[in-house]
Amino acid sequence: MTILLLTLSEALADSWRAVLGRERCWRVTDTATLAGLLENDQLVLVDLALPGLNDADWPALCRRARVIAMSSNPDNAEGLAWLQCGAAGYAHAYSTPDLLQQVVSTVETGSSWVGRELLSLLCGQLGSRLPAAGNEAWRERVTAREAEVVTALKRGMANKDIARELDIAERTVKAHLSSLFQKFGVDDRLQLLLKLA
Repeated sequence: MTILLLTLSEALADSWRAVLGRERCWRVTDTATLAGLLENDQLVLVDLALPGLNDADWPALCRRARVIAMSSNPDNAEGLAWLQCGAAGYAHAYSTPDLLQQVVSTVETGSSWVGRELLSLLCGQLGSRLPAAGNEAWRERVTAREAEVVTALKRGMANKDIARELDIAERTVKAHLSSLFQKFGVDDRLQLLLKLA
């Protein structure tokens, strides 16, 4: 499927095309043209440096497409705002080729992409809204150690920090997370916390 690149910068569009394939990337320079070209679930990379982005009806566009908001100067507040609009991803506009490919392939498969810092922030915010300890029906489906991992996730902790706190190897944390993802039919920690909520 074609990837639409919403940017005024030909140089940025060329750098994205070089990584993602010139034949599958089309550059558009305004939201009206973008809206006219969109097909359901089409992938769109949006250069957040584009003037007038706030004028577009982004929640409606994000419902029709898989939007990745690409920022030249990423910050958590901006990322959170775009995710709340329905963007499927938020990344640096000048990501390395390997990272850009990973972001795009993750979003193409139906998952979401956010950086580690924003992911920790989101998990912490979501975790604070989960039911209080003792009122969680999900605990019946997990082991005691998996419940400890979930408790740490609710605080927005990274795998390395969870391993340190629980005095286990980081690969063991990853194994517990894989088991939790399988039990609850999710692909990542954010989806897991949403499911548990």
